[in-house]
Amino acid sequence: MSKLAAINESVPGSKRELPATENFVLQVTGYTQDEKGRDAITGLRMDTGEDVTVVLRPYKGDKPLKSPRAEVKDFIAQDGEISNLMRNLPSDEMRKQVLKGMKAKTEPGGSILVQRAYVEPSTGIVNAGWLQSAAKYPEHSAVLGNVMLRVDPVAYAERNGVQVSSSAATAIAPERSQLVTSAEELNAALEAAFTGLPGVNARPLALIRLNDGGESKAIEFPLPVKRNEDGEFIKATPRQAMKVFLGTDSGKATAQLAGDPDLTIEVIPGARISLGSQAKASFEQGANGLEQVNRLYRFTKADQSETGFTPSYVVLHDVGDAQVFSTAEPLSNKPALFHSRDISTKHLDGKPAAVAEIRDVPVAAHAETQTGSMATDDDEEFSIDDAIGNHIPAEAMAPSAPRMRA
Repeated sequence: MSKLAAINESVPGSKRELPATENFVLQVTGYTQDEKGRDAITGLRMDTGEDVTVVLRPYKGDKPLKSPRAEVKDFIAQDGEISNLMRNLPSDEMRKQVLKGMKAKTEPGGSILVQRAYVEPSTGIVNAGWLQSAAKYPEHSAVLGNVMLRVDPVAYAERNGVQVSSSAATAIAPERSQLVTSAEELNAALEAAFTGLPGVNARPLALIRLNDGGESKAIEFPLPVKRNEDGEFIKATPRQAMKVFLGTDSGKATAQLAGDPDLTIEVIPGARISLGSQAKASFEQGANGLEQVNRLYRFTKADQSETGFTPSYVVLHDVGDAQVFSTAEPLSNKPALFHSRDISTKHLDGKPAAVAEIRDVPVAAHAETQTGSMATDDDEEFSIDDAIGNHIPAEAMAPSAPRMRA
């Protein structure tokens, strides 16, 4: 036995002896009480597929919360209570107003965001610091419980003499990576990637990665779109998108290298998803502006221009014939962030470019404290609007966000 075996790295009373927390989406199956008499929610973790029971730990901060926290009892709804009502309402505007009045209520089949949670060692029950309704009934919104996601740097452009900004997230599916060993396989893999991701109705994207055994290069190429005379966006077909990429300098170079035995070339499908207009407007009204949208995904806290991929959940809403996102959050509260060059697939091993420390970032001018990554009481206080992971205004649920941008 090592001479150091008796040394405990955790000092009594330090945060290190407390469990690290995580975030996930729970698909609700019901409401109950645990053996200790605590109100609880039962459901399926959408990231792991486990059936779990979730309780909400008491808030013990020294200062009162700026926004009332929804307790488990506030989420309780019966089967069909909300969905049946929504089907009988005559307009989207009325549905939006009714949903706003329901606040936290979530019927079985709906989804709840479980945040700053850990598993109690003695009971196996999930102990959460915050809960929020993401889909109040099954058809309310689409929730992806575990996707490799990056909230991209905010883009700025000038239109008609006015500076406008936009924000998007990029989702990719490393498990669907296709190895390319010839020009023909490259064409087929690109065309398949441009058909999009299952469950995501947004702008398809192909991530083409080349590796020589030491260095990797990654090319992200979204499906081309253009405006017609009526100002509507027209998407290229997957075959047209493949040909457009192969007509670029990077595409031509990739095609020439396909089949090189010294290289590993793969195509990973993905999608680019716009931030919904109401969520965007809410960020823009904040003291730190729209750039706060990607604070959880930054390689460097102070630099919004470089962000990385990490396993996340994302909430999507239908807007016409496309989807936008209103909220996204890493599954870990100290996530490993990957550059697109460094993501692991079945063909290439990867390594993170950085490990984010996201919870000590000042998130709003009106926030007197900052959210924490450990299950403590002294870091519990925060406003529901302080983090993108807690940011689903009722208006974002309505079909009022803009269509996909070029």
